[in-house]
Amino acid sequence: MAMMTALTACSTSSIMATIKRVLLLRAPRDDSEQDPYQQLFAEKGLDTTSISPLSFEFINLESLYSHITHPEQFSGLVFSSARTVQAVEKCVRKFSSLEEWQEGRGKDWAALPTYTVGTATAVAARELGLTALGEDSGSAVNLVKVIKEGIAPGSKPLLIPRGELAREELPRGLRQAGISYEVDTVYQTICSPTLVENVDRYFNMAVPDVIVFFSPSGVRFSAEVLKRLNTSNTTFISIGPTTTAAMEEQGYSVTATASKPNPEMLMKTLLELTDKVS
Repeated sequence: MAMMTALTACSTSSIMATIKRVLLLRAPRDDSEQDPYQQLFAEKGLDTTSISPLSFEFINLESLYSHITHPEQFSGLVFSSARTVQAVEKCVRKFSSLEEWQEGRGKDWAALPTYTVGTATAVAARELGLTALGEDSGSAVNLVKVIKEGIAPGSKPLLIPRGELAREELPRGLRQAGISYEVDTVYQTICSPTLVENVDRYFNMAVPDVIVFFSPSGVRFSAEVLKRLNTSNTTFISIGPTTTAAMEEQGYSVTATASKPNPEMLMKTLLELTDKVS
């Protein structure tokens, strides 16, 4: 790819002179000034846009509420995304109130470990008053290692709210470790109804130097949309190995994979592109 040739000739210190525009396929925060990706990338002089390929519908909140009102039955919580934390908050607001929960059952949950993947998930959990651990694990597989340090086989089950497209690495790792768990499927993933419109509007203004995929489902829902467009000079980056695998299945050439889902690691990955392609 033309972009890869250009990057090979660069030094790491000059890579930001080569990369001007970055498209992040993720849901931005409502307040862009508080969005950690937008903040960090703007500081580095990058023209960065976030477009979500996904939309979500929360489901089974009654079942989730019946579980989170009984923390004494569990040894802790596991969140693989900020969306799953949002499901807990949503069901609390629907069937009770956040203030009542934080003064009651929320304190009981705060005394138990809450295991999270990624900084955004950990931040969301802490905002709910929970004790977040494992945010630097980077993947569900690595999070199992963290959980094994704190939860012994034969303990009460962990409560795992998750989406219907969740992969099986986490449950499989817990089973192999002899750690019991209970799953609540709390949201389903659909294609964003504004994806085509938003992507077309973006490409009408500029072609990105880099496109970053954040999840396998994001790859699945946006692949056909992007294949209509000219991305021959665009570099593709993934967040995590499962996203890389999904991209490769769709025929993308993945130049680099950020090992952890946070802005700092993604920026570090961009800075290391020269070494990866040289």
